[in-house]
Amino acid sequence: MEVSYSDFEPNSEALNILLSMGISEKIAKGALYCTGNTTPDAAIDYIFSSSSSSSLDTSKESNSLSRKDQTESQTKSSEKVVNQDDEDEWEDEDVVYYKMTFVVNHSLKMGVGKIAAQVGHACLGLYRESLENGLAADLCQWEEEGEKKIVLKGSSTEHLIELQEKAKEAKIPAYLVRDAGHTQIARGSVTVLSLFGLEEDVDKITGKLSLL
Repeated sequence: MEVSYSDFEPNSEALNILLSMGISEKIAKGALYCTGNTTPDAAIDYIFSSSSSSSLDTSKESNSLSRKDQTESQTKSSEKVVNQDDEDEWEDEDVVYYKMTFVVNHSLKMGVGKIAAQVGHACLGLYRESLENGLAADLCQWEEEGEKKIVLKGSSTEHLIELQEKAKEAKIPAYLVRDAGHTQIARGSVTVLSLFGLEEDVDKITGKLSLL
């Protein structure tokens, strides 16, 4: 029987180890939930591995329940046969998809390695902020769908800031990376803007941009 987050009691020893590492209680508890409440090592791998960026919504039980209801609804929808003569065709019109998008400041002329590092900062930064802001259930859904990511080309610093403002207005989680200035570019340079949410909502902000 699946235990809801409100009834979940984390392994106290594992939780204390995670807290001692500077990981917030919310993230630590969510990671233990998603890894079966086993070991701190499993939870740490889950938090920081690029292939395991999710946990349950630890702030609002109602969000968790609504996500569960939505998932059950999606499952039922997917079981409907589109064509009664062909049972291999399934209906998936009601399924919602999430994605994370990265807009790179192309005017900085960063090298491939530099871009990769900055996109990594944008991914981790946005993931952590989303988790802290109660979007862990959305991150779980994103992971189940394959963690879709896309990297796009932004024209300038002003362009990225403009997109960030549009995202805020649309209540789409966004994270702007400013470089520390250790290599290639000046300190404080705006390098990457990352956005996360329903694919159709994110596309309203970045859908017309070109792939990098």
